[in-house]
Amino acid sequence: MISSSTFHVITTELTVGMFALSGVAFLLCLIRKGPISRESVAHWALLGGLIATPFAIISGINSTPSEGITDPLLANKVLLSMTSTGIAIGVLINRKLGADVDVKHSSLGLLSVGLMLATAGIGGEYSRGETLLFLVPKETVFLFPLWASIMIAVLGIIMISKSAIQHRV
Repeated sequence: MISSSTFHVITTELTVGMFALSGVAFLLCLIRKGPISRESVAHWALLGGLIATPFAIISGINSTPSEGITDPLLANKVLLSMTSTGIAIGVLINRKLGADVDVKHSSLGLLSVGLMLATAGIGGEYSRGETLLFLVPKETVFLFPLWASIMIAVLGIIMISKSAIQHRV
C-alpha cells in the first residue's frame, strides 16, 4: 500500500510537470514562435495538469500532520491552486468554444501556470523550509471580504447570461 505522502509527491510532480510543459507551450504561443503543435501541446498539457490537480490537493490534505488546514501556508496553497484551476478551466472552455490563441488567451494560460508553480513553491517551503518565493508574503492569507465575493458572484451571473456567440440579424 502506498502512503498518502508518497502519493502526494507523485501527483504533485505530475501536476507541476504538466503545468510547466503547458507554460512553455503557452509562452511559444505568446511569442508566436516554434512548431505549429504548440497550441495543442499547451492545451493538452493543461488538461493533463487539471486532471492530476484534485489528486494532488486531496492527497496533500490527507498527508498533513495537523487536523485540517490550520497553517497559513496550506491555506494559501489551496487558494492559489483553486484559482489556477479555475483559470485553466476557463482557458480550456474558451478554446473549446473556438477562440483563437491570441495574446490574451496565452497570457491567461501563463497566469494559470504561474499560480500553480507558486503553489508548488509554497509547498516546498512548508515541507522543507526552502523556496524560490522568498519575497512573497506567505504567512498572510488573502481572502476576499463578503462584499467582494458577492460582487464577483453577481458579475459571474451577468457574464453567463450574455451570449458568447454573436448572432447576425
